[in-house]
Amino acid sequence: MKIQWSRDFSIKNMQLDKQHELIFEITNLANDLALNIQDNNTQHKNDLKQILVKLFQYIKIHFKDEEKFMESIDFPLIEEHKKSHQILVEKTKELLEHSDNIVKMSQELSILTKDWILDHFVNEDLWIANFTKKALYLQEIHYTLEQYIKLKSIKQDLRAEKTHDYICNCYLRTHAVPQTIHEELVSKENTLKCEKCGQILVHLDYFDLNQNFEKFNAIFEDALQNHHFTTQKNDMGGG
Repeated sequence: MKIQWSRDFSIKNMQLDKQHELIFEITNLANDLALNIQDNNTQHKNDLKQILVKLFQYIKIHFKDEEKFMESIDFPLIEEHKKSHQILVEKTKELLEHSDNIVKMSQELSILTKDWILDHFVNEDLWIANFTKKALYLQEIHYTLEQYIKLKSIKQDLRAEKTHDYICNCYLRTHAVPQTIHEELVSKENTLKCEKCGQILVHLDYFDLNQNFEKFNAIFEDALQNHHFTTQKNDMGGG
């Protein structure tokens, strides 16, 4: 049974989705070859072994990339997902160990295709998609700014966007909020918190900032005059 990748299987990350699609293709190719293989056909046997080696090498790369992505979004089930990855790598490795027994390898491949593609990619990996989707559309944002930027970057590149300054309770600290997230915070009245002080980020409007600076500067100048802050001269005995 062929399993065609579709957007229904997307985990909202372009790189990982492309990898999933390619793994679907490799697995389908290997499964088709296994179903039509002949016991005495050496060429079919060698072709199948090469495909399985390619599959084994590629899933290790893919799992490493996927685990990095899960870490970047603080996916809560990452340890369980890593264990699942390890099991699938071991299953594929065991399959290669049966490469001399073409019948056995074909049977194991059919089982692996079902367990791996249907159970892991279609079910377990979609937990990642559900997690990111929920985080992106909740009215209340339960992430720090840094985490939310990572989540939003799944769908679009925020690096070139204009940023807006936000402040928290941290001393002399400002947070650069990309335009896309700033518009969401304003239009939807959502809030983000500082990862250090845990307080809600407040937009520091540029117009207000200029006004406040002028007021502060005037107050500072007045304080210097009223308190007669002067620089003491070093008297070396001169007149």
